[in-house]
Amino acid sequence: MRSVRWTLATAGGFVLGGVALHSPGASAIGASYLEWDVSAAALGVILGSIVGVITALLQMLALGVRSWRLVVASVIAVAVAHALADGAPAAWGVGVAAAISGLCAAAALAWAFRTPSWQLIIASAFAWWAGWLVGVGVAGALGLSGGSTPAAWATEHAVIAGILGLTWGSATSPDGRRVLQTRQLLAQLARVQDRRSN
Repeated sequence: MRSVRWTLATAGGFVLGGVALHSPGASAIGASYLEWDVSAAALGVILGSIVGVITALLQMLALGVRSWRLVVASVIAVAVAHALADGAPAAWGVGVAAAISGLCAAAALAWAFRTPSWQLIIASAFAWWAGWLVGVGVAGALGLSGGSTPAAWATEHAVIAGILGLTWGSATSPDGRRVLQTRQLLAQLARVQDRRSN
């Protein structure tokens, strides 16, 4: 049940942020094709930090814990994503921004949970990247991308953020982390058995 609450809290924080502050996730990156927009990236950090705090508070409520490390990790995750979405060169595209922000988010969360496992970092970074790209695809398929009204804009960001939140939340939930740790332990056990048999 904790994993379900964690996943819903993550998705809920991302959706609230998506509707109010278009963060995390976007269907387009940056305003300039080849150049950074530093002021847009800085604003993205500020707005992403707000969404990160909201998401972390919901996550802590879901787990029944208080953790400043979780707040820092959530702020890093969403602030990096928002900064890249707003300020990175458009030539990078969504895939590159999602990959970079996914690695940052995964590393920050591994630090927060004090489990610096490469398997956890890679799996959760992939979940972040895939969730963002699937969210963009679904929003596009629903005809929400490039909408000119505030309602279309908010709906597009809510869809992208919701899918990103569900994939990221599932991968980083207590059950998701437990599966990765079990696989890691099984791999270590297999190596020990191989050494003993040789």
